[in-house]
Amino acid sequence: MLRGILPPLVTPFHPDGALDLASFEANLESYAAEDLAGYVVLGSNGEAASLEEDEKLALLRAARRRAGSRLVIAGTGLESTRSTIAFTRRAADTGADAALVLTPSSFKSQMTVEALRRHYDAVAEASSIPVLLYSFPAVTGLPFPLALAAAVAGHPRIVGMKESSGDVGLFGRIVASVPASFAVACGSAPAFYPSLCIGAAAGILAVANCAPRPAAALYRAFAASATHGVAGLKAAVDLAGRRGGSVRSPLVPLVPAVRDELRRLLDAAESAVRS
Repeated sequence: MLRGILPPLVTPFHPDGALDLASFEANLESYAAEDLAGYVVLGSNGEAASLEEDEKLALLRAARRRAGSRLVIAGTGLESTRSTIAFTRRAADTGADAALVLTPSSFKSQMTVEALRRHYDAVAEASSIPVLLYSFPAVTGLPFPLALAAAVAGHPRIVGMKESSGDVGLFGRIVASVPASFAVACGSAPAFYPSLCIGAAAGILAVANCAPRPAAALYRAFAASATHGVAGLKAAVDLAGRRGGSVRSPLVPLVPAVRDELRRLLDAAESAVRS
C-alpha cells in the first residue's frame, strides 16, 4: 500500500494560533493535480504535538474528503499505549487508511526493543487499519533500535515504517532485516535517492509540501529504470546524453515503446527540477 511520494502535510494556523482549516483544504485542492500517492496528516511537520484532539480529527476528516482515492495516513502516536490505541481508533473512524505511530520517547532509557515491540503489537491488535512504525530521532531523541522492525514485521497489521534519521546505512540494514512485504519509507529528502537505491518503497518528504513535482518525478524516473533493469538503466543513460550502449545477450534490449516512456519520464524530471 505504501508506494510513491506522500507529503507530510503542514497545518496552517491563523496569526492568533487558531487552526486555519480553509487553508489546509486549499492546499489539498492544489495537490490534486500532482502525482502524489497520498498524504500524511498529523506528522511531525504537521505540528501534531501542538494540536488538540478535536483539531486533529477535523484535519483528518478534511483530508479524507479531499483525498479521493489517495491514501490518508494519520499520525496517531502518543506517549502511552492506551492513548495511542484510543486515538488510532478515532482516526480510523474518520476514514484514515493507516496509522503512523511515532516511537514513544518520554522514558527513553526504558524504550527497549521489547518495550516497543509490546507497544506496537498492542496498538496493531486493537487497530482496524494497518499500522506503520515511525522513527524520527531528531524529534524524539530516541535512536531506532534495528531489531525492532524485524521483531514486529510478522504482525499482519504492521505493514511498514517511516524512517527519518537520514542515516542511509541504518536504512539499508532495516530493509535487509524485514520481508519484502514490509514497506520502508524514507522521511529524509537528502537521503531519498540513496534510500531508493537500497530498497525504499516510498518517500514521505517534507519538501513535497512545496516541491511535489520534482519529488514525484525523481520517484517515477527511478522506478522506471529499476523496473526495466540494466537495459532500462542503459537506455536512460543514453537518453541523458551519455553512453549507455547496448546490453550483452542474454539480456534483451528495450522495445521502442519502453524507451519512449523512459524519455518522457526523464524529460518530466528535468522540467520539474528547472521549474
